[in-house]
Amino acid sequence: MDKNIYLKRKIYDEFVNWNADPNKLPLIVDGLRQVGKSYIVNKFANDNFENVITYDFRHNKELRKIFDGSLDVDSIVRNSTPYFTDKQFVPYKTILIFEEIGDCPLARTSLKCFAQDKRYSVIATGSLLGVLNYRKKAKIDIPTGYEKIIHMSSLDFEEFLWANGIDEKTIEILKEYTHKKEQLPNALADFYKEMIKRYVVVGGMPDAVKAFLQTNNYIKSREILEGLIRDYRADFGRMINEKNEEVIDYKLQTQLNQIFDSIPSQLARETDTHKFKYSEIKSGGRSTEFKEPFEWLEKAGLVLRCFNLSAIEKPLEANADKTSFKAFISDIGLLMAMYPLSSSQEFLRDELESRKGAIFENLMATMINKAGLPLYYFSRGSDHLEIDYIFESDKGITLLEEKSTNGKMTASRLVMEGKTAYTAEACYKVIKENFGEGDFYISVPQYAAPFLLGEIVDNLHKGTILEPLNYPEL
Repeated sequence: MDKNIYLKRKIYDEFVNWNADPNKLPLIVDGLRQVGKSYIVNKFANDNFENVITYDFRHNKELRKIFDGSLDVDSIVRNSTPYFTDKQFVPYKTILIFEEIGDCPLARTSLKCFAQDKRYSVIATGSLLGVLNYRKKAKIDIPTGYEKIIHMSSLDFEEFLWANGIDEKTIEILKEYTHKKEQLPNALADFYKEMIKRYVVVGGMPDAVKAFLQTNNYIKSREILEGLIRDYRADFGRMINEKNEEVIDYKLQTQLNQIFDSIPSQLARETDTHKFKYSEIKSGGRSTEFKEPFEWLEKAGLVLRCFNLSAIEKPLEANADKTSFKAFISDIGLLMAMYPLSSSQEFLRDELESRKGAIFENLMATMINKAGLPLYYFSRGSDHLEIDYIFESDKGITLLEEKSTNGKMTASRLVMEGKTAYTAEACYKVIKENFGEGDFYISVPQYAAPFLLGEIVDNLHKGTILEPLNYPEL
């Protein structure tokens, strides 16, 4: 496969902003394996620095020895020189890339020294940072306050459009329609409806997207996704022990596989809510057995959790019930690769009957997550009322329902019409078709949902300008 296909990523701009800060801290780019961290970090480094030196702790374990002694910057540079005889460590013109820093805990500890020294810029990547030391008794010295962490996920829908040759000026037209909530011309609407279908079956994992772009055959992208899933399973239960050696906890590996396999079938459950049930992982399964392994999958970036709210009141986080949640796969293409091939084929032909609701709900969860919003829903079992997603916006509480297969919005109607103890300021209904308006909601097509969410997040981040206060004369 041609690895030279360039996929434009939004995170590149974050690197630029980071590098422009004269007091920048070492940067850690965290995220699921194979989301494109190494590629975009190396591109940025080579675009902006005269000297780029990469420490790959996963594939060259000898490099870990560099950090066995003193962790001051001069010692690290001196110990590194024999491993990089063709490189120059030039102060203020060199960037060090620590690939898979979680595999070398002492390299992460050294970030404090680099932050204080400032002669060398450092970017680290990590894919299992939250779990490599899982159940490890020895304390890991994480340089709190001396590192900046940003999360990277697979391509979002806008990045997928870029990859397919849709330029930013063209996408601005869609954003403008989204801002105004106006119906797109039929030709545009049909185009984006087809693009969202392709995004669902291909997903956003870079190698899968590249395979699709090269062949226009989603079967090729699916083969990549199936390979990634095998790789993820190989990582299940992998840890670094007290001797900085890789070990596998096979009991944990079994539990992780059981949970991972259970998610697609629980999402496709049509008898009741999609609430995740430990009892469906295996007969007699309980939270005491699977709670911590589930957190492993979540921290690894493979699984998303959407927590049930006990009340639709701000702050939402204070009302989140951490024992009641829905579980989603973090990339929609990976979910499709876990279902039979026939599901993708029928989905593309608009002939899929089963699993369709699960697919669309997972798609919406990934869009909300990629926008940077937390995932919450509301379910009250006593009267079977459920609202798919709830989040805070600059205007207050916003309700969002994914209704591409079912138009009922009973609970949202009750809230919006003031017939419950709760209130919300806005309600959106995500559908397959064009923009529209109901008596208490606005309909938004699936392909426009990420741009609506992006606008909501942008408004949240604008904040309020506070003018300087003059001390009063007494």
